[in-house]
Formats: sequence, C-alpha cells, structure tokens
Amino acid sequence: MQMSLLHLGVLNIMAFISLSTLIWLMPTAYQIVEVIAKFQEDARQLQRSQQMQHLFLDQGPFGAYIKDEQSRVIYYNQEIQSKFLVGPLEWLGKTDREFLPDPEEGRQVMENDQIVLKSQRPLKLIEEVKIPGSKQPYYWLSFKFPFNDHTTGERRIGVISIDITESVEAQRQIVDLSRQLEQKTLILEAKNQQVTYLSDMVNMLYTCESEDEVYQVVALTCTKLFPSMSGCINIIANSKNYVEMKTSWGGEKQSKEVFSQSDCWALRRGKLNLLSPHNMGLICSHLKQPISGSHLCVPLLGQVEVLGFLHIHTLEEIGAEEQQIAEIIAKYLALALNNLLMKQRLTHDNLRDGLTQLFNPSYMQTITEQRLAEAERLGQTLGVVFLDIDNFKGYNSRYGHLTANIAIKALAKQLLKSIRSFDIACRWGGDEFVIIMPNVTQETLTERVEQLRLEISQMQVEDGDQILASITASFGIAISEPGITVKDLLHRANQAMLEAKRTFKNQVAVYTSTHH
Repeated sequence: MQMSLLHLGVLNIMAFISLSTLIWLMPTAYQIVEVIAKFQEDARQLQRSQQMQHLFLDQGPFGAYIKDEQSRVIYYNQEIQSKFLVGPLEWLGKTDREFLPDPEEGRQVMENDQIVLKSQRPLKLIEEVKIPGSKQPYYWLSFKFPFNDHTTGERRIGVISIDITESVEAQRQIVDLSRQLEQKTLILEAKNQQVTYLSDMVNMLYTCESEDEVYQVVALTCTKLFPSMSGCINIIANSKNYVEMKTSWGGEKQSKEVFSQSDCWALRRGKLNLLSPHNMGLICSHLKQPISGSHLCVPLLGQVEVLGFLHIHTLEEIGAEEQQIAEIIAKYLALALNNLLMKQRLTHDNLRDGLTQLFNPSYMQTITEQRLAEAERLGQTLGVVFLDIDNFKGYNSRYGHLTANIAIKALAKQLLKSIRSFDIACRWGGDEFVIIMPNVTQETLTERVEQLRLEISQMQVEDGDQILASITASFGIAISEPGITVKDLLHRANQAMLEAKRTFKNQVAVYTSTHH
C-alpha cells in the first residue's frame, strides 16, 4: 500500500514535470515553426532576387559576360548574342582569341582580363570591337571587375559593356569639324595676311619717287608673300635692245642679268609663262642651266607697251593661288613704273595750253609716242592731223591780238566738240594745232577732217555784240606705218598741211611721198 502510494506520488511528480516541460517548450516549438516559415520565405525571396538578377543581366541593354581565370567564357547575355549573332551556348568555354574576328583584338582583351585578376581591382576602359558582317567597328565602354564564386571558391572576371559607338563617332565628327574649322581659320588668316601685304605694297608704291624704290618695295613684298621662293624684276631698256635685271631676292639667281627680249616667252606672248615638273611649258632662254624646280614669268603690261617681267622660282610647284598673287603684283608694279615714267616726262602744271586748255606740245609728243607704240603692238594705225588757220596774220592785224585770240579759243572749242573722247587735241603754237586720232584708216580720217574743216568754216565768232569774220583752216593728215617715229609722222602731217596752204587753202591734203 505504501509502495503504491509512493509510486503514485512519483507518477504525479513526473506528470507535473512533463506538463511543466511541455508548457515551457511550447513557445520554442512555435518559434521553430516561425524560423522554418521565415527560412522558406527567404529562400523564395532569394530565388526571386536571383531570377531578377538573371533577367537584369540577360535582357539589359548592355553586354554582360563572365569569364574564368583562363579568360574562358562561362556566361554571356542576350545583348552579346544579338550583337555577334551567336547562340547562347556557342561561346561557352572559349576565349576571345578563339571567337573574335581579329586575333590581335582578342589578345588585347585577354591581357586586360589578366590585369584585373592580378590587381584585383576594377578596370574601366574603351574597347574597339570588330563584329562579323560589319565594316565599321563598335566601341564599348567596359567595366571589368574581379569576384569570387562562393559555390566553388574560384576567381571570376565580370564584365559590363555599354555600346558608345554613336558617342565615339559623334566625338570623332566634332574633332574632324574642329580640325576643319581650324584649318579654314588658318587659311583665312593667311589670306588676310596676304591682303594686308598687298595693300601695304600698293600704298607704298603710290609714294615711291624713283624706280629703285619701286623695286625695293616689290622685292620686300615678294619676300613676305613667297618666303620659300626666289625671284627678280627684269626691265626692258629704253633702247628696246635688251632686258636688264633690276633687283632680286631669295636664294641664288636663276636668271641671267642681261639678255634679249626674245629670251623670255612671257615677253614674246604678253602673258605669263609657267614651267614646272607637272607643267612642262616653254623653257625661257634667260634661265640659267641646269634648270630645276618651277619658274613663273609674268609680263609687266604698261598702258601702251610691255615694260618687263616678274620672275619667280621655287623647287616646289607654283599653285594657282601663287600665280594669281604674282599677277596682282605684276599689275601694280607695271602701274607704278608707268606713273613714274609719266612723272619724269611731264610736269602736272604744264600739260595744257593756257589760252585754249588744249594739251601743249610737250604732252602731245609724249602721248603720241605711247599711242604710236600701242598702235604697233595691236597692229593698228595712228592718224595725225596738222591744221593752221588761214590768213591769221591779217586777221590778227585787223582785230588786234586780244580779239584774234577769241577766234583761236572758238576753234579749240570746236575741235573738242568734233573729235572723239579718246582723240587728243593740242595747240602746237600760235595758230597751229595738232590732233592725234588712234585706230583710224586714211579714208575715215579724211572724212572726219573734211567734216571738221566744214564745221570750222561755218563757225560764228563773236566778240561781245560784235560778230567777227569767219575763219578757215588748212589741214594736212598722215597715217602711221610700221617703224615710223613720232617726229617723222608729225613732219609728214605738217608737210601735207603746207601743201594745202600753198594751193587753195581751206582744204584737206593727205601726205604722199611727193611732198618731200
């Protein structure tokens, strides 16, 4: 009985302990269930995260791939597949050298991989990638970084590449445009400098007082405009028998210093002559032997005749722009020389006759020389008219010197009214006048002078309210012929005029050989 009670007591105590233990363990079991539930949720979240990561890498608008330590591809996304037109398994286990079209490109990519592995640091770089079937390369901005595969413990190389081809091409176009703009700016600056040099030359030429000053100004300008060239200025002597070098610049002289006009083709033809390696033109005899490089001869065209020529030499080609500049220089050089020539022969305050305002004999002879030379160069003729008022001595005695001058002025006015704008009327002296008529035949000249004779005879000369007696004039005309001098031409016209006076006066006589 006592044992039974003891046993029952033990049982009760054990039951109480079990119940107490159960009560104590109940929260722990609940927590285990919660932990299991949370673990399962975390697993699902991890799975979803892994799926999202996979979708992000596989379908993102960038290239993504993973390599092992030997640079063998173990993963690449759809962007890589679409760019290179490969399947999802085609490149697995291969290196860049095996599948890229350019082996050298593949080698460079693998070298970059090794740099990442050795340094264990990310590498950012721009890669040029050639893709099969495309002539133009692609440019990728690649981020390469090392990481460890926690599953296997092996080292990996991860790469994210963004296509920046459009940006690179745009930048390249900007650089090209910038370079073109810079080149155009330099060209424009050079042209502006050329214009400045030419403008300075023209301004200085206008102030030159001698031929030597003109030559110095042109030589200095050519040195600035053609720094790598040499040259010289050659002028025809007054005697027309030879050409003489007046000045030179640059290196060694490539032309003789004295030579014949016929030795230069530019002087013969009256236009520039170019001889160069790519332009086998006419070889001028004034060039020194052996002839090398390029030679440009530009004639100096004066108002009535060729004055000489500008010669330029260089070992390189002489381009169209240099030729154009040389022609501009030659034009202003000729103009400056012509102006100096006019200054030497004329004084500006003594060009015209004070009474009639017609040109005086000095200017008439000078301009006749030019017009005669121009006529010969152009294959034309020059007409000269000599006229003298009939019986003017008696007219002067009748009215007096001052009143007679009114008749002279009236005749001069009629001359200017009747002749052409480019004809030249001159008071030769007293009651004698000379008219120069370029480019006219003897027949036309005779008709015009006959009309002038009639107009003079019909003039009404007035001195205030007084009407003076009419005047008439006798005319002699002569036409130039090749080789004739101004003196002989004037003499012939004067001889014809004297013949008209000797016979019937108030008539036109044409010079013939019988007037000698």
